[in-house]
Amino acid sequence: MKTRLTELLGIDHPIIQAPMAGVSTPALAAAVSNAGGLGSVGFGAYDGRQAREMMRDIKARTNRPYHVNFFAHRAPTQSEAVDKAWLDELSPFFEELGVEPPASLDAGPPSFLDDPDQIDAVLEMKPPVVSFHFGLPHKEQIVRLRESGAKLLASATSVDEAIACERAGMDAVIAQGVEAGGHRGV
Repeated sequence: MKTRLTELLGIDHPIIQAPMAGVSTPALAAAVSNAGGLGSVGFGAYDGRQAREMMRDIKARTNRPYHVNFFAHRAPTQSEAVDKAWLDELSPFFEELGVEPPASLDAGPPSFLDDPDQIDAVLEMKPPVVSFHFGLPHKEQIVRLRESGAKLLASATSVDEAIACERAGMDAVIAQGVEAGGHRGV
């Protein structure tokens, strides 16, 4: 089945495997790509070294297009006072479950916006398709990704976010609803 999407991405079927950070694997992505869809791996929780290793693994398993996904969120501002307030608020739940609360709260996974090693990994490995959730890359990052030959996608959960994706120069927009586990887009 030929569609604008299959032609854009170089795939046989208009099927894109969800990247599912922490769950998707190079083996799964390669299997989907080898079957004619677009296999995907979510790299939101990985550093550049890990991303390189996983892209090498995908390339060893398929010569078909595949897709890598990154988080492009604005890093939260950490506050010891706010972290302590949350831990205090949650302490009854830790007690109820018999679990020791963490000493501090983690700021979460790295953002493509602030992690030069992630973009270096992409520029070095040249995946055919790169996508973003929770925000959009900086303009200069978009230029560098385009120069590498990558097709760029981003998720949107509203019309305003879809317009932002289009204005940023994304090749396609991933229309994502609450059915996707509560993820937000741009």
